Amino acid sequence: MNRSLESMLRFVNLTTSGLLAGSLGFGEAALVPGWQNELPRKRKTPEAPDSTTYFNAIGPVALASAITIAVASRGTNATRRILDAASALGLAGVLATTVMVTVPINKRLEAQPAADYASDHSVTMIRNWSRAHAVRTTLGVSAFLLAVASNFAERRQT
Repeated sequence: MNRSLESMLRFVNLTTSGLLAGSLGFGEAALVPGWQNELPRKRKTPEAPDSTTYFNAIGPVALASAITIAVASRGTNATRRILDAASALGLAGVLATTVMVTVPINKRLEAQPAADYASDHSVTMIRNWSRAHAVRTTLGVSAFLLAVASNFAERRQT
């Protein structure tokens, strides 16, 4: 991969992974496919134009650019390649946690009938969702920090 293409990919990766990491800290704005399924039903407005579907691409673009950098970058030292690979793994973990853990838990919580007091099962699911969200937030922020560190790592001369 030539240097200008790698620079552009690194810019895209830093931008998208930074947006993703920042959004995860706010709970309701995870920019990955399926995040709108985590919003409570009362917040969904079908009559409003759906411009949020464009945000679904941020997580996959961050992951795709990180994988491309980790696989295709040449002329980099071992430290930089390890940081790139770890960043890609972190972003993959964010997407996997969202799609396979938080969204299904949220769907099960919304399927339960309204009650005056939360059942033990509901409390357990809420606790599990909070833990999964903490894990994916940590993975997202870590992936961004690893991408930043990779950009500061010394490039080997070829």
